[in-house]
Amino acid sequence: MTNRRRYELTEDPVFYIKLCIFCFLTTFLPAFLGQPNLLPILQTVALTVFVAIPLRRAKVSRGILVVSLWLVLQFLIMAVGTALLPRPFDRAIHDGFSYYETLLLWLHSGGGLQEPVLASPLARFGEFILVLLGSLLTAGLVGVWLLARAVNELGFVVGLMAPGGPATLLVGMMPWRVMTIAGHAGLVILLAQPLLTNSWNPATYIGRHRRLIQSSIALVALGFVLEYTIPELWKGVWGY
Repeated sequence: MTNRRRYELTEDPVFYIKLCIFCFLTTFLPAFLGQPNLLPILQTVALTVFVAIPLRRAKVSRGILVVSLWLVLQFLIMAVGTALLPRPFDRAIHDGFSYYETLLLWLHSGGGLQEPVLASPLARFGEFILVLLGSLLTAGLVGVWLLARAVNELGFVVGLMAPGGPATLLVGMMPWRVMTIAGHAGLVILLAQPLLTNSWNPATYIGRHRRLIQSSIALVALGFVLEYTIPELWKGVWGY
């Protein structure tokens, strides 16, 4: 009698094809329609469902793959969409025109980066606490919502900068935000597990996922420090 391998949904390529389709539908359509509230809500619901599938079986590596694939695709859709269709995508971000004004002033006036592109340290710290507690108490839902918003905003900024050429596009990438988003993503994956697996023993997660915990916290901390120290240096590297 032959042993049949147990079917795993997260090992089926069709699962990831569906993920990409849902990412496109929940990102492009509300952004094209200029819906700033509907955009992150649809993204949050869809991504939370997709990432819960591997995390319920404690498959953290598959959860990382799901979140990484979704966020990269979401970023590309927002960046390309903003560059090609700036008018509707501008309406899909709350106070979108202020982002445009802030970036222009930052690049050409010699002043520092200001809100809404640069948040206050207190706001960033509050965001971090919300990622921790929200993800733990809602199986990742609140954390995914914060991730979706952050990636939408980063993609929007890069899309606004892209028409200026490669140098402005690279300025818009803002590595400190990329680090923070990556760190938050790791924490969301980790903290969504207790509710999904009904396992609340901290020692279990510290023992199994020490590297994920350390790298996520390090990325958040480094992103926080760099956000308030290197924007002018980063801009200068690319000739601005």
